[in-house]
Amino acid sequence: MTFLKHAWYVAAHVHELAEGLVSRTICNEPIVMYRTESGAVAALQDRCPHRFVPLSMGKRVGDTLQCGYHGLAFDTTGACASAPNDPQQQARICVKAYAVEERYNIVWLWMGAPETADPALIPAFDFLSDTEHYAVARGYSHIKANYELLTDNLLDLSHVHYLHSGVHDEVHFSQFDNKLKVEGDTVWSMLWRNNYPLNPAKQKMMELPFPIVDGQGHSRWNPPANILVDTAYWQQGTSAQDGLRSPSAHLFTPETESTTHYFWASGRTNDIHNEPRTRVTEERMKLLFETEDGPMCEAQQAYLGTETDFLDAKPIILKADAAGVAARRVTRRKRREEAALFAGGTGGAAVLPEPDARPVSGDKLRVEI
Repeated sequence: MTFLKHAWYVAAHVHELAEGLVSRTICNEPIVMYRTESGAVAALQDRCPHRFVPLSMGKRVGDTLQCGYHGLAFDTTGACASAPNDPQQQARICVKAYAVEERYNIVWLWMGAPETADPALIPAFDFLSDTEHYAVARGYSHIKANYELLTDNLLDLSHVHYLHSGVHDEVHFSQFDNKLKVEGDTVWSMLWRNNYPLNPAKQKMMELPFPIVDGQGHSRWNPPANILVDTAYWQQGTSAQDGLRSPSAHLFTPETESTTHYFWASGRTNDIHNEPRTRVTEERMKLLFETEDGPMCEAQQAYLGTETDFLDAKPIILKADAAGVAARRVTRRKRREEAALFAGGTGGAAVLPEPDARPVSGDKLRVEI
């Protein structure tokens, strides 16, 4: 599989760096992150070029990262700042450095050349840092499945009615209005839950004392695999801004072709100062993802084996798959663009063909692979 390089990947929740060095493999590349004395985040290849041991086994010395084996130290640009046992070699020693942005209480890495990094391409997740209006539960899960399978899962919310009992027991997905919208590289799966019934327990939880409300669950995808699910419920006759808003972030970063770092978070606009409730939400979300969604995606990966493109397995495509297929189309196009770029505009190596996927007559989906 060819991973997109000219893209921002989530590498860590900000709070993780308070614990010291953080080591993660992203797109098959071992990376170590740390804070400098000024508080800035640095990210380097997690491999000393001398004996190939992880730099994360060393320590921070000032703003440099010192290898714990023979003392080679590297600055935030990847240049060798100290070679105590052979200073004459210092000028020719280096490791790869990555462009880093800290935004929305998230650490983002640009996997391409640092000089090509464009912070404007980081998708908006404002609720993650809006402590005035939202309480946010957040966490991390490691899933043994390709990151695009996880993307498919979140862009097709029809699975909730079968995989997550108790969430929408009173209604069926067919009663909702689901539409696909593509804007440039952004894919939207627009979902309206009109005339949605609330049992007494849900009324209490949402602080909406109405038996029937209107709602939404709009999913926005940005490459390579960052999803915002904009969920809200409100009294009929008003708007989403007047009711309960509960956006969630689902940020999938490929570790390898068949394993994924899953950074997740969920916000709410009611009872925002109730910390115990937020902690309970984190526990429930982790349990949900690691015992329900995760195993389903891992089962898919187990069947596919080393296959990295689900569409090549010729699956049956259903109506609710429209957004997931559209996201795969965008990813394939961007892979072709990068292949051409790295080949000097000549097109580069062969790239997988693009599937044709678009709604037909409003309620049918045609997919040609």
